[in-house]
Amino acid sequence: MKKIMYILNDCMRQLSYERTASLYRAVRDMGEPASLYIIRTDGHSDFAPEHNQGEYNIFRLPDYCEFDGIILDINSIFSADSDFYGEGVLHAVRAAAASGKPVISVANEIANFCYVGIDNYAAMRSVIAHLHEDRKLSDFWFAMGPADNYEVKRRAEALADYCREHRLPCGDERFHYDSFTVNGGISAFDRLRHRHGGRLPQAVICANDRIAMGICRAAELAGLSIPGDFMVTGFDNDEMSSSLKPSITSVDQLAWNMGASCVEVLQRVWRGEPLPMQVFTPTKLIPRESTGHRPTGLDGRRKRVADYINQAFGAADFGYRLCALQYQLPGCQSIEEICLALMRCLSPLDLKGMRMVLDSALFDNGRVIQIHDHSGRMRDIAEGMLTSGYPDTMETVFSWEAGKDAQFQRERVGASLRTALYSAEGENYLFAPLHFMEYTVGYLCIRDCLDLMAIQGVSEIVNALSVALRNFFARRNLAYINQVLSGVSMKDDLTGLYNRLGYHHLAHPLFKKIRAAGGRMGILFIDMDRLKYINDTFGHAEGDLAIRSTANAIRRSLPKDGIPVRYGGDEFLILAPAENEPEVRRWIDAIATALPPEAAALGVAGHFGFSAGYLLTDPTLDKTLDEYVTEADARMYRDKHAKKQRRGE
Repeated sequence: MKKIMYILNDCMRQLSYERTASLYRAVRDMGEPASLYIIRTDGHSDFAPEHNQGEYNIFRLPDYCEFDGIILDINSIFSADSDFYGEGVLHAVRAAAASGKPVISVANEIANFCYVGIDNYAAMRSVIAHLHEDRKLSDFWFAMGPADNYEVKRRAEALADYCREHRLPCGDERFHYDSFTVNGGISAFDRLRHRHGGRLPQAVICANDRIAMGICRAAELAGLSIPGDFMVTGFDNDEMSSSLKPSITSVDQLAWNMGASCVEVLQRVWRGEPLPMQVFTPTKLIPRESTGHRPTGLDGRRKRVADYINQAFGAADFGYRLCALQYQLPGCQSIEEICLALMRCLSPLDLKGMRMVLDSALFDNGRVIQIHDHSGRMRDIAEGMLTSGYPDTMETVFSWEAGKDAQFQRERVGASLRTALYSAEGENYLFAPLHFMEYTVGYLCIRDCLDLMAIQGVSEIVNALSVALRNFFARRNLAYINQVLSGVSMKDDLTGLYNRLGYHHLAHPLFKKIRAAGGRMGILFIDMDRLKYINDTFGHAEGDLAIRSTANAIRRSLPKDGIPVRYGGDEFLILAPAENEPEVRRWIDAIATALPPEAAALGVAGHFGFSAGYLLTDPTLDKTLDEYVTEADARMYRDKHAKKQRRGE
């Protein structure tokens, strides 16, 4: 079976859906078994660099050598003349080149790759020729996208060449380079108008439709009319360009041709034919109201009525379900609940399956506390996670196939894309990154994604899911931290044994549990001997070491389910289930044996010991735990008094 990888930076464009759908249909109709693997991102130059870094990191996931053909659709985020877009995008280009497999670059000329796309130079010449020759205009401004973008450079070159050939003004002051966004168009109009002292041109030629929309908006805010005061053209025939008032003259890239052209190139290479360096797809100029034409109602994309209605209703219905999902996600208490909410949102779409892969380190609460203890500060859940590539700790945490129940059996998949898990013949698989800004979290795989792409819903789903995961793991870690910190508050700082608060929280419930079961509890009260002598002779620091060595001896000798308490300055309490008094006396012997080596290990000066009082509780008596402890304390003092008498003190 042939495996074709399509690396796509989407930016929620209708153009992206049309290219993807046409490619999948061409792959499906190849005449031999094949599947399409779509590595999709949603990066943009206007987004935070950290976000883009997290998006483009997924380009490191696949093993490029595993595929039979590679298609790069990254014109909006890659230029051979700039490293602005980061290592993730550069990795995609380098790995594709190193794979030894046929590589197609869509709409972007990259060295040694086959170019498949429109002839930007010829298409833009058709725009200015229409304005100059048909509309008799000669005074233009040019609102371009990023200066390092391949399409922008070719379109700007066509405009400059045409103007020089026809002796039209085309100095640098008439060009403005910005982003491919509506805001880029607004900025371009304001800058160009200021640059020209408020004077308007006869037309503004834009590098794409969104820039043209920005020009129209800026003109409206300035009290100007289009095409009354000046004309505007766009490019790409964005779905909105035909529905605005005024509708925008544009160039349709006829994107439905792209897929067939790419597959034809790949098949030629697989047959042993040489890889062509350029394959141009057709374009069509669509004159509209922004250049003084009447809308025909037949221009643009001639969709079947059923397709248009299904897409319109699908988008509206999806919007309602997405709102419901965003309300539900904050209340989800598990990954299972998050995934089931996601399934309910997507269930009306014709998806064939989903799979979520996450870094298992996210589930490791213990690492949060460990790093917190080491650094002395609270740890963000993303710290220590990768920002380049994927860790070996990646696991499938959720999988679902149409007609089957969802599965939540965690399976280790490692640091790279295992296509064996996604191997249904004639299918398309979309992989979208999950990340906390620049930090790698995992990825979502959607089998048969075209419905979701048609309504431009991938970004909304992935963003909602990423936020939900971030909040879920933050809450989970915070709950764990609070649990641990509550335990820390019950510990004595010097010895690490439980303090009085710990005694009340732990010993009382244990006592009630043992008595309810008819069992007995051993209670041992210890008071250190000669601590005052050590403090007075060697100092209180040495006395603290003596206290710590006693605590260490108690900890070493304690029964498995016992509770050790530093009850006071040099007083200790040990509570544990016990069957008889000889068992409790063995605790005393064990502590006495462990104490000398523990004191030696800490280098305690002087000799000391301890006095002890112990007893066994009786479940038939109506006595409280505190009463038993008081009695054990009294017995300890009798032991201490007897020792003093023997020493003649």
